Amino acid sequence: MLIWLSHLACSPPPPAPEGLDAVTSYMVREFYNADDEFAAGVQGFMNWFNTEGYLLVGEAAGDGNTDTFTLNDLEQEDVSSLPIDDYGQDLSRAKGVISLAEMNCSWKEAEAYLLRKDQNNVFDGDWDGYERTYLSDRGTFEEATANDVYPEIPDPIGAFDDGFDPDSVAANMMFTLNRADPSPLLGVDLPPYDLYLDFRHGTYMVDDEEVSVSAIITYMTEGAYDEDGENGLAQSYSVELNISRPNEKTLRALAVWAEPVSNLLEPDSAVSLNYAVNKSLASSERISAICGGEESIPAE
Repeated sequence: MLIWLSHLACSPPPPAPEGLDAVTSYMVREFYNADDEFAAGVQGFMNWFNTEGYLLVGEAAGDGNTDTFTLNDLEQEDVSSLPIDDYGQDLSRAKGVISLAEMNCSWKEAEAYLLRKDQNNVFDGDWDGYERTYLSDRGTFEEATANDVYPEIPDPIGAFDDGFDPDSVAANMMFTLNRADPSPLLGVDLPPYDLYLDFRHGTYMVDDEEVSVSAIITYMTEGAYDEDGENGLAQSYSVELNISRPNEKTLRALAVWAEPVSNLLEPDSAVSLNYAVNKSLASSERISAICGGEESIPAE
């Protein structure tokens, strides 16, 4: 028995996913898993970043380079842990892209802006209106950040199991429901929709060094359409990593899969994909500019 327990205590961490497509789908799939599994995804991302991804930092999408930023489609197993009813969505129509930026913020500063209730002020011009409801204790989550103390998560969180108490993991995770009213996108006026954003943070071993990470997963539980049903957002998923870097910088990687509905746009068109990349990049630049004092923002 003692030998068996010793083996468990010394068991190696799970293997890191290899390559961008494997990493991004893994982070969606394992977002609510134990620390070891989550850390393996961060390690996999940094492996890709250090060999290839660094070339995309701050790069915009345009004619001729769209494929550089595109991601493989999510599979059903990737989203199976999310509380998404089957309402006829086709994952192959939710096309994915990634953007990368190095922000002039510490990871704690970046997290603080992303946690704010008034995301319409944080991302001025992106939202005509934005309402956020905190479904777990925000103060406990922020206190963990301030003190750099995060309880271990040794097992899957079970965030959507019957009887789950979000406050039981409030130092590690924060759950939010958001009513988003987007500004027109490429001439398409999308209706308001409900969006769930769940936050997770902690310190993880990456290349034998401690790295702080603030991550966000985003999903819808149903599509949203205008009165005529001609414009809308059929489905949207994203996973975001904000990773501490030297000199109080933060590396922000934002992977988004979305299916906009419009007779003007197709989800897989270069126009749609490039717009999604550049919109994500602009949001990172906005946070960086706020941190650097180049943009002002009212108090929350």
